[in-house]
Amino acid sequence: MRKSFTLFFLFIVLVSACRKADDPQPDQPPVNRPPATFSVSAKQAAVDADVILTWTKAKDPDGDPVTYAVVWKDTLAKNLTDTTYTLKNVGYTAALSGTVVATDSKKATTTAVFSFTTGAYPYSAIPDANFEKALIGLGIDDVQDGKVLTANAQKVTQLNLSSKGIKSLQGIEVFSNLTILGLPANSLTTLDISKNTALTVLDCSFNQLTALDVSKNTLLVELNCSSDHLTSLDLSNNSKLTKLSCGTDAIVSPGINLTSLDLSKNPALTYLSFGGSRVGSVDVSKNTALTYLDCSSLSSLNVSNNTALTYLYCSGLSSLDVSNNTALTYLSCGYGSLATLDVSKNVALERLECSRTNLAALDVSKNPKLTRLYCAGNKLATLNVTNATALTFLSCYENQLTALDLRSNSKLAEMFCGKNNIRTICVSSLSVVTKDWSKDASANYQVCQ
Repeated sequence: MRKSFTLFFLFIVLVSACRKADDPQPDQPPVNRPPATFSVSAKQAAVDADVILTWTKAKDPDGDPVTYAVVWKDTLAKNLTDTTYTLKNVGYTAALSGTVVATDSKKATTTAVFSFTTGAYPYSAIPDANFEKALIGLGIDDVQDGKVLTANAQKVTQLNLSSKGIKSLQGIEVFSNLTILGLPANSLTTLDISKNTALTVLDCSFNQLTALDVSKNTLLVELNCSSDHLTSLDLSNNSKLTKLSCGTDAIVSPGINLTSLDLSKNPALTYLSFGGSRVGSVDVSKNTALTYLDCSSLSSLNVSNNTALTYLYCSGLSSLDVSNNTALTYLSCGYGSLATLDVSKNVALERLECSRTNLAALDVSKNPKLTRLYCAGNKLATLNVTNATALTFLSCYENQLTALDLRSNSKLAEMFCGKNNIRTICVSSLSVVTKDWSKDASANYQVCQ
């Protein structure tokens, strides 16, 4: 009896379970899925201190519309449908981070993080109005506002600022790729070019500089600082220098002179001009590459090692030996106290200027290429121009000559020999005498055999 009851109970449970499984269930709402992941990129605006955010679209898997919100500091932009947004006035050299939140119409969200560091301030100060005007004239700047785009300045390799009335060159340091800088005839009293390490050519002549530091400009090959107010100049770091002009114009810079000049670290020099600077004496024995030398107002000069010289201007000397300088084509050594001058070894000489010294005799018979000779105002008792057949100009007035032999000088176009004691001027033919020959009334031309 008990066994039959148990079987009946199990049958009732099984039938109930089947019925429950077959009964229809009430509808369940579908699960809402959030927008797909997306990425954000940031970049700085071209001019202003703004940052532009751009992100990819966050697609919703259920097809729901998606809007965006940007969160940065206190900035919260909501309900954006576009995929770009500009953060205003972020600043320069500033680190920022934030999020962009994508939200579908059912409030499901997906977040993307961004971070970015802005660049440096894009402008550099140009406080001197005339400096900026010059930059505008060159197309480097466009608005007179006391500043220039640093990126524009960094593109410049050559800058000519001659005679622009500039008093301050503040801002030149950002012209980091500058190789040639010309700024003669301004009103500069200071000049800082320590950041312009690419410079190869610098002309700062005819300013009012009292000091000039070129120790950082090791690539310099040409330097012109003539007629500034410099009293010293250190060139020990400028071994590549080939051209140096550091003379003084007595009118522009009266009483301002270099007191010393050490050129021992500048073996590449080919051009050297420091005329007017009263440095006393300068050692050029290490500058064997020199071809051009202007060194007026020296007390002494030794050029025996400078065999490459073709041009030598050295007024004011009391003695001069040019026997080793056989390449000379130009020699000016007047306005001193030279008692003797031997140019017999200078066979390439084309122009000789030795006026206003103490020469008692001069022989240019070994200079067949000589075309112009200036020897006025000496104490010449004899002048030998025999064999100087190329001579076209001769100035020998105001000497002590008693005779002059010009028979070898048939090309002579201009001749001045007044203020002497000459009685006879020998010529090969009277036809060579031109209207541009000048003599004392007591002197006579004569055809001599």
